[in-house]
Amino acid sequence: MNHVNLEFIVITILVLVAVLGALPQDTHATTNHSNPVRYYFTLFAGESEPFRPRTAHTWGVYVKATPTIDGGQRYEVITISWLPANAHVQPLRVRTVQGKNWTLDETFAIMANNNARVSLWGPYEINAYRFDLAGQQAAFLESGAVRYRSIDSFNLNDQVVNCVHALTHAGPNARYLIQPVIRVGEPGTSRLAKLYVQNGAFIGYPQTHEEIFRAIGGDRYPSVQRQPGELIPRHLR
Repeated sequence: MNHVNLEFIVITILVLVAVLGALPQDTHATTNHSNPVRYYFTLFAGESEPFRPRTAHTWGVYVKATPTIDGGQRYEVITISWLPANAHVQPLRVRTVQGKNWTLDETFAIMANNNARVSLWGPYEINAYRFDLAGQQAAFLESGAVRYRSIDSFNLNDQVVNCVHALTHAGPNARYLIQPVIRVGEPGTSRLAKLYVQNGAFIGYPQTHEEIFRAIGGDRYPSVQRQPGELIPRHLR
């Protein structure tokens, strides 16, 4: 190979390096690598003051937070809040009724109508698998195949569930851990939160993520931050 050909090859390589360096980089992949998609779960409970069994409710909100190129976050929210379609709970009713998976704002409106105190646990970080299961469960609830009953099938029938089992069926382990529901409202939900912790549901526990709570609008209704397993007094008068 003569000197001229070698010089031509070197110049060609340098030009290619310069061109490739000027090409736009995959900023989406870089952003995802440094700021990966993350998932969160907030557990809620509400009951009237003074306490009335028909007002007791347990629900949860799952969030997928995806970083955007501009440094922000895009949120995908799944709420599992299973109540009768008319929002009127009849604790001793034997026959099932049509159910509805209510949004977070709709659930807050029901709580306000019941003069309810709301407690929350989290938001805690979870993995993608739990978020995906929540999406499947929400779709199942909204398919019309599921009915509501306060005293349900004691977790033996996916198609007849109360608010607690509608939520726990979204988890890989919790669905087997709380049957039947002995205590409703805030005390029972506090116990459920403890069961989640014991089964390793929350990444980095006990760290919570208040920015996620604000992002989903959780601060639009007064609430009390609780610890899993915390004893919550109930006002009967």
